[in-house]
Amino acid sequence: MTAMAAFEALGVIRWPLTFSLLVVVALALWSLPLVWRGAVPGRHAKAWIDAILFWGAFAAISGVLGTLVGIIIAFQSIELAGGVEATLVAGGIKVALLNSALGTLILAVASLLWFGLQLRWRFLIAEHTGGPA
Repeated sequence: MTAMAAFEALGVIRWPLTFSLLVVVALALWSLPLVWRGAVPGRHAKAWIDAILFWGAFAAISGVLGTLVGIIIAFQSIELAGGVEATLVAGGIKVALLNSALGTLILAVASLLWFGLQLRWRFLIAEHTGGPA
């Protein structure tokens, strides 16, 4: 299965997943200069950094929802057909699981970005206040 075919197989859930990925990347790019310029980062920087983790979690939840809907649709098709081959069922479930896989991947990327940016933010706060953040 090519990457484009896999993207098409995601169905309607691909839009919230794509949106979440774009928001995570945009927030990371927005937050990066706020914590790497060396000045004391404000509370706004922390809010932007925390939003990265939120949108990653939103992607994971959207992926699970897409998987559940996909499996329900697959089982409805099996019920209407009265019986199908196991390979056809496996193919339908495989496609449904792509949503969860992509959502989890987006969450993993968002978590790593969040951790790195938050760690830098905490170090800057501790450095400028003389104590732990």
